[in-house]
Amino acid sequence: MNELKIKRVYGDEVFHRGKAYFKEGRVLTAIRFKDRVFGVVAGTDRYATSVRLDNLISTCTCPVRWNCKHGVALLLQFLSGNYVDGNRIMHHLENAERSELLKILKSLIEGDPMLLLNIQQTRVEPSAELRASIQKQMKEMLQSIKSGYADENFVNTFTKFIKTYGDWMDKDLILCTLESLVKSCEEYGYFYDYYNYYFSEEIIENLCDAFTKKSLETSDFKRLQKIVEEDEYSLLEPFLVRMVTPENAPKLAKFSDHVKELLANAALYVEFLINAGKIEEARRILAESRDLSEKEFFNLYLRINETEALKLAKERRYYSSLMRYYHEMGAHEDVVVTFRSALREKVKLEHSPELYEEVFVSIKSCKPVDSEELLHKLFDICYSSEYYSLCVEIGFELKDLKMLDRLLDKKTDYSFKPDSKLKLLKYLSILDPEKAEKRLKTFAEELIDEKKDSAYESAVECVLTLKEVMGKEEWVEYLKELYKRHYRKDKFWSKMRDKGIKVRKEGDNLIIF
Repeated sequence: MNELKIKRVYGDEVFHRGKAYFKEGRVLTAIRFKDRVFGVVAGTDRYATSVRLDNLISTCTCPVRWNCKHGVALLLQFLSGNYVDGNRIMHHLENAERSELLKILKSLIEGDPMLLLNIQQTRVEPSAELRASIQKQMKEMLQSIKSGYADENFVNTFTKFIKTYGDWMDKDLILCTLESLVKSCEEYGYFYDYYNYYFSEEIIENLCDAFTKKSLETSDFKRLQKIVEEDEYSLLEPFLVRMVTPENAPKLAKFSDHVKELLANAALYVEFLINAGKIEEARRILAESRDLSEKEFFNLYLRINETEALKLAKERRYYSSLMRYYHEMGAHEDVVVTFRSALREKVKLEHSPELYEEVFVSIKSCKPVDSEELLHKLFDICYSSEYYSLCVEIGFELKDLKMLDRLLDKKTDYSFKPDSKLKLLKYLSILDPEKAEKRLKTFAEELIDEKKDSAYESAVECVLTLKEVMGKEEWVEYLKELYKRHYRKDKFWSKMRDKGIKVRKEGDNLIIF
């Protein structure tokens, strides 16, 4: 296992988020036991996460439920070697004396008496009366929803009910519940809180988990298909996605044709086949399909056979995916060779600042003889795609003033970070202080007007850079004028104080110290 394999399973975005969590120390515990790693990861809440080491698939108590950033963080924690080895502990216990085992067991039970329920190892099958009670309570909850009562607290209660009694619900009750949720969704507002946030996923996913555990028949899938067709608001999308998971796909393998009809998405269906163990069928569909994106095809085929995936990617000129793969492997020369091929053959690359940054890193790393030419080409691509932060880095690497000058008037946004523009302006302040002063003042005003913490921090850096560019008296007068315009921006001035710059009003005068 390595970071490449983790990224292959989780995708770039989830991987990078998970890696950030790992670096921030959010993995609170990590325990290896048999072929899994179990842990607790701190996010919005504390989430219990587990990962299978054979396929790196994770499950989690967070809203995403599986293959989330918490799973990535836990895997990286395991890779770092900072985990408790449960297998080693079990080996020690297997060879321990009876008295030692009893002492350990007694200590555990005294700490948590509920463990006695697990030791008893009994499972009481529900009585007919209990089953009837479950059905009655489910109908009452559905009736509450029809009455328009479906806030997030209710959803949490409903979810816990399904988690608790899902094994004892019959498949008819599960399908009736799905039908009711779909038919009455306009009455209760689709589990939507008007802040662009849907909170129904856990209900729908838990119904799917309960459904896959039943003795299913073709008629059940036909009924499910009809419910999905009536679902105008994609309320059941989490149900369909949940069917694809490694936990559920093997249980549905013999109904793959029905699952295919339900999913109506080639990439999702191939993922289902892989998770269900139907590798040859997945391979055939991938080889024949032209509906999949380059990224979908390559990442799915990598899970089947790495050598074949690379061969097909080269034949199909999937250069973006190849460069990403080579970079993750640390094969920088192969990244450069592939980038050259893309330029020479005029193959359109994926619009992704992360991809171009990987190309930039590879060029710097292996320093080919045509580095300057390749970097100019890369700059042109990034400039036309408005990835200006990377353009700044390329310009600095080439020490090309004309290149950097083209970026001075660009506005900051998601692809042109304030830090990058500030770096550019600081450089300009050395070469042309007068020109830099004007632009730094303008940039500081723009940042302050954003009224965001991160923007205030960059604005403070602008003001401090101006202190180095301007004369002392001139800078003090500028600071006084800035205060007059923005004296209500307390957070900005608080950050200025953190840097040792204080402004105090005494009568009609402003004192800077």
